[in-house]
Amino acid sequence: MENPVPSTPWDNWTNDQCLMHWQSLKDALSAAKDAELEFRKYVVSREFPKPEEGMNTKDLGNGYQLKAGIKYNYNLLDNDTVEKCLNKIESLGNEGKFIAERLVSWKPSFLLTEYRTLQDDAAKGSKFANDVLNVVNEMLEIKEAAPSLEIKEPRVKK
Repeated sequence: MENPVPSTPWDNWTNDQCLMHWQSLKDALSAAKDAELEFRKYVVSREFPKPEEGMNTKDLGNGYQLKAGIKYNYNLLDNDTVEKCLNKIESLGNEGKFIAERLVSWKPSFLLTEYRTLQDDAAKGSKFANDVLNVVNEMLEIKEAAPSLEIKEPRVKK
């Protein structure tokens, strides 16, 4: 594909120049993100030696405040483990059943492999697959995600 009429200096660059520049920007961004996160954690530990979950605030003087949001990620283990534990909670008494029902919500997730199979079947003329896709499209929103880009180095033979 031909480059468009130059509208930026980049349009005059070769493909190699463009890719090398993108790679250097990507590497610099990654290094900056890593360094910022490491230093942010240091500042939080220095300024808030005993942080509590939630917002921690320190007065800096002249109306300035330092705020640190302390968060934890709460992730459930596999479904079998969760179901066994919920059953144990339910067996602890009358209130256990109500606690178990309120403790975990089951969130639906979209299975793309099944969707792709339906698309393939519809493309082959399946009326049923086409009908299912029409219903699925009523509940599905598809948005373009950010593209990925990678320069893969060749494997070095040992």
